[in-house]
Amino acid sequence: MGKSFWIGLITAFVVINEILVDWVLAVFVGDYGVAEGFTKVARFLTVDSLLFAAGFRAIPYGALLLVGLTTNLKRSIPGKFALWSALFVVMGLHFCGYWHMLYASYTPQRMSSTAVLNIILVPLNALPIGAVAGSVVFMGARFGERFRKKC
Repeated sequence: MGKSFWIGLITAFVVINEILVDWVLAVFVGDYGVAEGFTKVARFLTVDSLLFAAGFRAIPYGALLLVGLTTNLKRSIPGKFALWSALFVVMGLHFCGYWHMLYASYTPQRMSSTAVLNIILVPLNALPIGAVAGSVVFMGARFGERFRKKC
């Protein structure tokens, strides 16, 4: 597996976070300008809060990193499909989970008092769901590979 997967994994870990999603919501749902949205999002931002959230976000990305480094998945086509699929599922779950968590703050809806728990729960849920998605894609790709060889 080339460097593109590892660069994609690290980039996704750094970029797909609650700050980005909050800014996207501010710009597209809250009708803020690009700079205004950044100002709104960054007003309570601290290094401690970034590190706290990144610690939980690191769980599924770290697991994916370990699987990619310690298994032979990176050496086969079905394995590469599985790793990339798991990465895209984890990225999508993070983005959608944080979107759902923050959406009410830009609409007249009332925000749940437990919405902030999604900073912890979204990455913890992304771990098994990403693993299942990668496994399903791997099995499907292996089945397709075997079926193609028989035909």
